[in-house]
Formats: sequence, structure tokens, C-alpha cells
Amino acid sequence: MQKTKIILFLLLISFSSLSFAGWVNNAKKAIEDDQYDLCIDTAKPHKKDEMGLMLLAFCHLQNYTFNHTKADKQYFKSYMDLLEDKVSAKSLDNIFYFVQLSDKPTVVKEARKLVKRAFKNIHNIEDVPKLIKFMDSDDKKTQKMAFNSAYRIIKPKRKYVQKGGTLREKDIHIMSNEKLIRTLLKHAKNSKASKTLVMIEKPVLKYISDYDGKSISKLEVKINKAIAKREKKYPKSNWYSATGKKRS
Repeated sequence: MQKTKIILFLLLISFSSLSFAGWVNNAKKAIEDDQYDLCIDTAKPHKKDEMGLMLLAFCHLQNYTFNHTKADKQYFKSYMDLLEDKVSAKSLDNIFYFVQLSDKPTVVKEARKLVKRAFKNIHNIEDVPKLIKFMDSDDKKTQKMAFNSAYRIIKPKRKYVQKGGTLREKDIHIMSNEKLIRTLLKHAKNSKASKTLVMIEKPVLKYISDYDGKSISKLEVKINKAIAKREKKYPKSNWYSATGKKRS
């Protein structure tokens, strides 16, 4: 009985995924073919879904661009107001779909604003690994926003230890993530990437010898100074706890 329930559950997930992909692909084809009313009709039943909202917003924007209809302008603003509060790290791939619609400059312009808002809405340490691929982006503005977001999230964690606290297990797990550290080291010339590595502190030293250059040398000095300063203030401390508390 339990096995049957699991199979039915997996089938339901599979069907839902196919259903989602179906209407999204149809709506994308419509906007790409400049059939904005068809895109709106396809996406409207799915406006509770974030991608549905984006498709509706940008198709109404296109209708307004061509027709200067007040209703389309109002729909666009209403949908964008909803999106600005919702978008975050998980939204970025969907937003970049619209950024890449290069023959629709008004869409690209507004989508880039939404990208900026999504990065600003990222607050949780769990979202930092989602920023890694954007740190390697060829688009310098996107790359900058990714580094700024990571620094903004990680800096308070270091300050918490400096005030006598101990980080949570999830903070420790993500801040010591090898892929994150190596990506930041690869871009150590970037000011925010370098500052983030100093905030991470000791875990960086495990990988830093694999890199070279003036920026890496300066970074290593800064990290060792930060460690020395912490140990002077809290002799029993480790990199994630002022009291030397051990996490499993």
C-alpha cells in the first residue's frame, strides 16, 4: 500500500512538471513570436506562478509599447509590483530569460531592473550557493550584484562572532563550501569578493595556496591578520565561535 502511494506521488510530480513545462513553453513561443495576446491568454490561468506573472507583465508591457493602451500599462505596473516583492535567488534564471529577448528592448530594460531587485531581496545564507554561477557571469553588472549580495549576507555572520557569538551549522556549512571559496578566490581582484573571503576567514586558507598573484598575497595577509586579531580578543575561539564551541 505504501509503495503504491509513493508511485502515485511520483507520477503526480512528473505530470505536474510536464504540465508546467507545457504551458510555459507555449507562452514563451508566443512572446518570442510577438503574439502578446496569445501569451497573455496562455499565462493568465497561471498568474499565481512566478513565471506566469513575469510573462503577463512583459506581454502587457509589449502591448503598451506598441498600442499605448492605459489598461496594459496598468496591468504591467500591477504585476511588477507583485514581482518586486516576490523575486529572489530562485527567480534569477526565469528573469534572465527575458533579459535575453534582445529584440524587445523595453522588456530587457525592465527585466534588468527586476534582476537588480531579485539580488536585493536575497537575505538568507542558504541562497548564497545559488549566487555562484552568477559570480562567473560574463555580464559585469550581474557579476557585481552577485558579489555584493554574498558580501552583504556573510559580513554580519563574521560580526556576530566578533561580538562573542557562535554561528549556526548552516552558516558554517555554506561559508566553508569549497566551490564558493574557490569561485571567490578566482575573482579575488574584485573588491567585494576579496572582502567576502576575509569575512569567511580561516576556511579560505585551505585552498588559497592553489592560487597566486598580488591580490592573493594581499588577501592571505589580511586573513591571517583577522585570525590573529580574533585569537587575541578570544583566545579560545575558532573561526565560527568566539567561545570555541564545537559544531558537529
